[in-house]
Amino acid sequence: MLGILMLVLGYVQGRTIRQQLEKRGLSMAQSLAAASMADFLTYNYIALERSANQAARDPDVSRVIFHDKEGRVAGFSGRPDLQNKFLDDEISRTALSSVKPIIQEITLKANEIPGLDISLPLFPSGFEGRWGTIRVCLSLVPMLRQINQMRWIILAIGLFAIAVGILMSLWTARRITRPLGSLVQCTEEAARGNLNRSIQIQTRDEVEVLASNFSSMIQEIIEHKEQLETQLEEIKHMQRYTDQLLTAMNDGLLSIDMKGNVSTINPAAQKLFQNFDNPVERGSIASKSLKDFTELKPYLHEILKKQHKINPREITLQNKTKERVLLIGSSILKDRRGKPQEVILNLHDITELKKLEISIRQAERLAELGTLAAGMAHEIRNPLSTIKAFVQLLPRKMEKPAFLEKFQRTVPRELDQINRLVDDLLELARVPKYRFEKTDIKSLLEQMIDFLEEEMQRQQIDYQCEYSSDLPPIQADVSQLAKAFNNLIRNAMQAMPQGGKLLINAIYQKEHLEDTPKLAARNCWIAVTFQDEGVGISPKDMKNIFNPFFTTKDIGTGLGLAITHKVITEHGGQIDVNSSEGKGSLFRIYLPA
Repeated sequence: MLGILMLVLGYVQGRTIRQQLEKRGLSMAQSLAAASMADFLTYNYIALERSANQAARDPDVSRVIFHDKEGRVAGFSGRPDLQNKFLDDEISRTALSSVKPIIQEITLKANEIPGLDISLPLFPSGFEGRWGTIRVCLSLVPMLRQINQMRWIILAIGLFAIAVGILMSLWTARRITRPLGSLVQCTEEAARGNLNRSIQIQTRDEVEVLASNFSSMIQEIIEHKEQLETQLEEIKHMQRYTDQLLTAMNDGLLSIDMKGNVSTINPAAQKLFQNFDNPVERGSIASKSLKDFTELKPYLHEILKKQHKINPREITLQNKTKERVLLIGSSILKDRRGKPQEVILNLHDITELKKLEISIRQAERLAELGTLAAGMAHEIRNPLSTIKAFVQLLPRKMEKPAFLEKFQRTVPRELDQINRLVDDLLELARVPKYRFEKTDIKSLLEQMIDFLEEEMQRQQIDYQCEYSSDLPPIQADVSQLAKAFNNLIRNAMQAMPQGGKLLINAIYQKEHLEDTPKLAARNCWIAVTFQDEGVGISPKDMKNIFNPFFTTKDIGTGLGLAITHKVITEHGGQIDVNSSEGKGSLFRIYLPA
């Protein structure tokens, strides 16, 4: 123990003294740098030699070396013969190659004394490159001397303490062992179950306190035993209550231990599996009992492998004649040390709810079809009205050149507008035929910015792009994804008619995202953000922005965001939007990586 103390204190003291020496050497080098900067800039080697000799007078300094910008010796304390020469040792090469202060351990060859070589490169303000290096070599002899003195002091104190401790321990042992014998006998009686024996020890010291505490402990054990008996009765009551609760539950409950054996199954779950002629009993092997359920078995295998909660998932149980849709949730039962013990599955039958959902979805599709038809009729009526007016005037004004010129300019324009509307509707409605290939998101965004840069400059829109350095390539249809990015950037530009700032950000995220349902099963994706300072979107319009023909602008068909939503969805991604009126909007796209 004494040796360890000597080593620890010697190490701590040596480390402290060495840190002080390093700070002192670095401070001395910095002082020399400040005092000799003019000499370096004017190549005054005589003054540098004088400064080196003067600094080396310190008893802890073994030598001081100045190197010029080419690495030659500009000043060497006590060695004028080395001036204008190169030092080719490893320590010198390392010092001259470093661009920051560096400290190296050295051995002074004159008398094999350990030391420190502290080098400081000079970079004068207003000049390019290094103009020299200052090296201060310190001896570690004073440090070693202090460490040895401390070790002798510790040794003397330790030997004295050991002698006093031996004498005190002999006296204390004689005083303690006798009453301790009585205490040991009482503990042996208690170990055999006799908790009624009293202890009478009066030594007016720690042994008496120990005996008193032992008596108190015995009394607490008796009380604790009575409490355990009461708690055991409460646990039995709770067990009966739990059994009744599991029996009364409408949802199926299934618990499986980490070895894959069914430990608990309530009547609702048993009835559910019996309806498929596949009974599951307590104690059976889950993988064998559930082998015919192709969706439930992989879910169970996944949660047993990962040993953590998985988001609720819809699965289908079916055979040749029956089919039920279940919403299955899971949780992990852990012991007091946090080690998983069982997987608990909650089986909620949502078959009737899914049928109702299909009926509601059909009604919503009919309503959307009506909205789509009304929007299409409105968008086509305006150009058709213009064409109709020109056609009606054509017989009367056919001979007028001005009318014919306006006719040839207006009618094709309105027909092109109808054609574009039809193309957008076809793209929104048709089954997509995407060509997925490896795509660099950063390059694609930069192409969109280059394409729209001139137009953004005319609108006085400042844009800023930020990309993660670890963006991986993704599988995407370049033309379709470019169309989605183009729509979002143009929407941001139209929201800032008086100019503003557009921020585009693309990052690679690896953590699990619980609040994004469509991507909850994935752990890696790319998030692309488009944030503007425009007029924003009102709360009442927010729920309709992805609907076809919905727009709050005076121009446009209202199909841009609907097409964008479809493109992102077909890529297996998701688009979210946050907006405040008068403060701008933020569109965030998640694409699987």
